[in-house]
Amino acid sequence: MEEIKATAAQEPAEDQEESLILKFRKPYMFEGKEYTEVDLSAMEDMTAEDLCAMGKIMTKLGIVNPVAEMTVDYAIYMAARASGKPVEFFKGLPPKEGIKLKNMVTGFLYGGDGED
Repeated sequence: MEEIKATAAQEPAEDQEESLILKFRKPYMFEGKEYTEVDLSAMEDMTAEDLCAMGKIMTKLGIVNPVAEMTVDYAIYMAARASGKPVEFFKGLPPKEGIKLKNMVTGFLYGGDGED
Protein backbone atom coordinates (compact mmCIF):
# COMPACT_ATOMS: atom_id res chain seq x y z
CA MET A 1 0.00 0.00 0.00
CA GLU A 2 2.77 2.47 0.82
CA GLU A 3 4.23 2.14 -2.68
CA ILE A 4 0.90 3.05 -4.21
CA LYS A 5 0.60 6.11 -1.96
CA ALA A 6 4.10 7.26 -2.89
CA THR A 7 3.32 6.90 -6.59
CA ALA A 8 0.00 8.71 -6.21
CA ALA A 9 1.72 11.52 -4.31
CA GLN A 10 4.18 11.99 -7.18
CA GLU A 11 1.51 12.17 -9.91
CA PRO A 12 0.08 15.63 -9.09
CA ALA A 13 3.55 17.22 -9.28
CA GLU A 14 4.10 15.63 -12.69
CA ASP A 15 0.64 16.77 -13.84
CA GLN A 16 1.33 20.31 -12.61
CA GLU A 17 4.65 20.42 -14.42
CA GLU A 18 3.02 18.96 -17.55
CA SER A 19 0.29 21.60 -17.42
CA LEU A 20 2.85 24.31 -18.16
CA ILE A 21 3.68 22.80 -21.54
CA LEU A 22 1.50 24.43 -24.17
CA LYS A 23 0.85 21.70 -26.75
CA PHE A 24 -0.29 22.83 -30.17
CA ARG A 25 -3.16 21.08 -31.95
CA LYS A 26 -1.08 21.05 -35.12
CA PRO A 27 2.55 21.96 -35.82
CA TYR A 28 3.29 25.68 -35.73
CA MET A 29 5.93 27.17 -38.03
CA PHE A 30 8.02 30.11 -36.83
CA GLU A 31 11.11 31.41 -38.60
CA GLY A 32 11.46 28.21 -40.59
CA LYS A 33 11.25 25.89 -37.58
CA GLU A 34 8.33 23.63 -36.67
CA TYR A 35 7.02 23.59 -33.10
CA THR A 36 4.55 21.18 -31.54
CA GLU A 37 4.72 22.70 -28.05
CA VAL A 38 6.33 25.40 -25.95
CA ASP A 39 7.54 25.05 -22.38
CA LEU A 40 6.24 27.71 -20.00
CA SER A 41 7.40 26.00 -16.81
CA ALA A 42 9.79 28.90 -16.10
CA MET A 43 6.69 30.81 -14.93
CA GLU A 44 7.21 28.86 -11.71
CA ASP A 45 10.45 30.79 -11.18
CA MET A 46 9.07 34.23 -11.96
CA THR A 47 8.65 36.84 -9.23
CA ALA A 48 6.28 39.67 -8.39
CA GLU A 49 8.86 41.93 -10.04
CA ASP A 50 8.16 40.09 -13.30
CA LEU A 51 4.45 40.79 -12.84
CA CYS A 52 5.22 44.48 -12.31
CA ALA A 53 7.27 44.46 -15.52
CA MET A 54 4.28 42.91 -17.35
CA GLY A 55 2.09 45.72 -15.99
CA LYS A 56 4.52 48.35 -17.30
CA ILE A 57 4.55 46.69 -20.71
CA MET A 58 0.74 46.71 -20.79
CA THR A 59 0.73 50.42 -19.88
CA LYS A 60 3.27 51.19 -22.64
CA LEU A 61 1.05 49.31 -25.10
CA GLY A 62 -1.89 51.45 -24.03
CA ILE A 63 -3.72 48.52 -22.47
CA VAL A 64 -5.37 49.96 -19.40
CA ASN A 65 -7.37 47.17 -17.87
CA PRO A 66 -7.95 46.51 -14.17
CA VAL A 67 -7.46 42.81 -14.89
CA ALA A 68 -4.72 43.04 -17.52
CA GLU A 69 -3.50 39.56 -16.58
CA MET A 70 -6.71 38.20 -18.11
CA THR A 71 -5.82 39.48 -21.60
CA VAL A 72 -4.18 37.68 -24.49
CA ASP A 73 -1.59 40.48 -24.67
CA TYR A 74 -0.52 39.90 -21.07
CA ALA A 75 -0.31 36.14 -21.69
CA ILE A 76 1.85 36.71 -24.78
CA TYR A 77 4.38 38.84 -22.91
CA MET A 78 4.36 36.56 -19.88
CA ALA A 79 4.94 33.50 -22.11
CA ALA A 80 7.71 35.26 -24.01
CA ARG A 81 9.45 36.11 -20.75
CA ALA A 82 9.04 32.57 -19.41
CA SER A 83 10.04 30.74 -22.58
CA GLY A 84 12.78 33.02 -23.89
CA LYS A 85 11.01 33.07 -27.26
CA PRO A 86 10.31 36.40 -28.96
CA VAL A 87 6.92 38.07 -28.54
CA GLU A 88 6.38 37.60 -32.28
CA PHE A 89 6.42 33.82 -31.75
CA PHE A 90 3.29 34.06 -29.62
CA LYS A 91 1.63 36.82 -31.66
CA GLY A 92 1.72 34.52 -34.69
CA LEU A 93 -0.15 31.67 -33.00
CA PRO A 94 -3.51 30.68 -34.46
CA PRO A 95 -6.47 32.16 -32.52
CA LYS A 96 -7.39 28.94 -30.72
CA GLU A 97 -3.79 28.51 -29.56
CA GLY A 98 -3.74 32.13 -28.40
CA ILE A 99 -6.80 31.53 -26.24
CA LYS A 100 -5.29 28.29 -24.93
CA LEU A 101 -2.15 30.29 -24.02
CA LYS A 102 -4.22 32.95 -22.24
CA ASN A 103 -6.12 30.28 -20.31
CA MET A 104 -2.88 28.58 -19.32
CA VAL A 105 -1.26 31.79 -18.06
CA THR A 106 -4.35 33.01 -16.19
CA GLY A 107 -4.92 29.50 -14.81
CA PHE A 108 -1.35 29.46 -13.55
CA LEU A 109 -1.65 32.92 -11.97
CA TYR A 110 -4.96 32.16 -10.30
CA GLY A 111 -4.02 28.70 -9.09
CA GLY A 112 -5.75 26.57 -11.70
CA ASP A 113 -4.12 23.97 -13.87
CA GLY A 114 -4.30 26.12 -17.00
CA GLU A 115 -6.28 23.56 -18.99
CA ASP A 116 -9.71 25.22 -18.75
